[in-house]
Amino acid sequence: MKGWATLLGMLCMLSLTTLQAAQPCTACHPDLSAQLGAKHPKVKADGIAKCLPCHDSAKKTAEAGKNAFSARLHAAHAKPDSGVACEVCHTRDAKGFAVRGARKPLGKASAEDVKLLKETFASVAGGQFLASSHAKAGLACSGCHASRVPTKGDSVEDERCLACHGPLDTLIEKTRPKDAHLPNPHKSHYGAMACTACHFGHQPSVVMCKDCHPKFKLTISHGK
Repeated sequence: MKGWATLLGMLCMLSLTTLQAAQPCTACHPDLSAQLGAKHPKVKADGIAKCLPCHDSAKKTAEAGKNAFSARLHAAHAKPDSGVACEVCHTRDAKGFAVRGARKPLGKASAEDVKLLKETFASVAGGQFLASSHAKAGLACSGCHASRVPTKGDSVEDERCLACHGPLDTLIEKTRPKDAHLPNPHKSHYGAMACTACHFGHQPSVVMCKDCHPKFKLTISHGK
């Protein structure tokens, strides 16, 4: 899978020291009010746990939808050059992978899973792939992956995509070409196909039709 090796190399820039894990938000943001904006209520927070009473992401993991709180935090702090470790906001122990101060863990995650999550979030924050455009629109991981912690080989069900972009009949109509001789990307002669056959969240998307039709001409968002 192209792009993973490069992203992993970039992530080596991140320091995972205990000092970083212990630092409060104010270590980098002395004036927290300026970061939150004038419309945000005045708060005194030294870590993400103080945000959870109002921004409880666990309440939003069951359904596809926006979670601007999670999306913005990851987009800002998961950049390879940010110097912010995942451990600043997250913990991983026998109970599972969790947000610091949360009542319940997000799910089980091995050390390898966490390594992959760090790698994946670099693509979200990097602004290159489909996941980054979704994050800019306020969609967090749970919008596509539901309440589970994404692990290696994880995919996204069509129902999650169609919750925002569907139903399928409507999507087919939206992408119907003006020229009747041109193909409709969402009405394949193979019948129903998985959205992830062409659309990849964390690497360049591809036009699968080109596997059999090299001269096939069709552009795809965030593709190659």
